[in-house]
Amino acid sequence: MKNINITLLLIITMLLSACKTATIYNDVLIPAQVTLPQHIQKIGVLNRSLPAKGEVWKNVVEGIFTGESIMADREGSYNVCKGLVFKVNNNPRFVARLLENEDIRGTGTKKFPAPISWEVISQLCMIYDVDAIVSLETFDSDISRKSSVKDVKKRIKDEDVVVPEYTENVDVRVNAGWRIYDPTNKTVSENVFTDSKGWKGVGATAQEALNKIPPKRNIINESGFFCGEMMGVRISPNWVRVPRYYYVSGDDNLKRAKYFVKVNNWKEAVAIWTKLARSSDPKIAGRACHNMAVAAETEGYLNVALDWANKAYKNYYLKKERNYINTLNKRLREEQLLREQLPSEK
Repeated sequence: MKNINITLLLIITMLLSACKTATIYNDVLIPAQVTLPQHIQKIGVLNRSLPAKGEVWKNVVEGIFTGESIMADREGSYNVCKGLVFKVNNNPRFVARLLENEDIRGTGTKKFPAPISWEVISQLCMIYDVDAIVSLETFDSDISRKSSVKDVKKRIKDEDVVVPEYTENVDVRVNAGWRIYDPTNKTVSENVFTDSKGWKGVGATAQEALNKIPPKRNIINESGFFCGEMMGVRISPNWVRVPRYYYVSGDDNLKRAKYFVKVNNWKEAVAIWTKLARSSDPKIAGRACHNMAVAAETEGYLNVALDWANKAYKNYYLKKERNYINTLNKRLREEQLLREQLPSEK
């Protein structure tokens, strides 16, 4: 009985703690991992990963012995380029164009070919009205499969029955080698990235679990598209959705402000929190200061948000605020990097 009471007390404490805050979600622009010159605003995406015509038969023979599908890799590499174009065109930095009618070949392996000549790069940029060429120079995909089975309890006809549960896990690793040709500065950057995507199937039999995994060609295509999207994230600032909590309990006015936030009426919520930030109760004042920081960040005023967060931490000893202060400082550093990456408005 004593153990039950302790468990109930812990559950009640957790529920009460959870009720202290509510959560909103903000869209935040984060910088690219790779900073490209600001004169590059339009990029052409080229698939050069296919083997030269004299190497095709050699690759086919290799595929027979390794079990790899040459056609699947051809489609997969094309989807890498499609994924990059899609991601870039949904972010604010570049406009991307897929050069799908160009037939410039590489090695068809993980080995980089010789760089494309500047004469060809300049011609491509002129024809497609782009400032740089992002070329997929190498492409390789590896598929791994893992099978497992375990006993699980299921309720069947009002009885607990132990039955086998089969699981199939399929993971695809895509290795992509890229070159970015900048004809203005006559520079070529070269990188290799590996991205993974997985699938899971669960069933009452091994075959049922396997049937829930897409066909091999489909998963290579989907993995390729995902790999291209990841390259888009690396070269272009992108939007991410982040959670932010704010306090809604401890004072009736904190509860009232919650309803204004729910309808996106930040002006009324801020008016309430501004008064509460001067409360004689340090707990209420600290919570209000934190809420003011969240409001300022939501409106894009990061320095103001940091001031309020520091006040909550230093003046009212809100210990958890240290994490939010670190988050805001990180965002300020990212804002500086974004100014370097995004073209300045004229």
